[in-house]
Amino acid sequence: MANLSQIKRQRMLEFLQYLREEHKNDDNILIAIGEIETELNAKKYGLVWEQHEEAVDVMMRKAIIFTVFVY
Repeated sequence: MANLSQIKRQRMLEFLQYLREEHKNDDNILIAIGEIETELNAKKYGLVWEQHEEAVDVMMRKAIIFTVFVY
């Protein structure tokens, strides 16, 4: 299966190329297109690891009581 993010990024880059051809005489638009293209090509990572404990984890530790049933 193809990488969906990569397919989406490629489709956007192709559209930016189309816009670049349509507006090749407008420097402001070309600068904006260049900035957008730079951001699209920047390395992106999908996971973000946080170094803190979630409030719900703390609450569960205090509120959950385990009991043992003996038959």
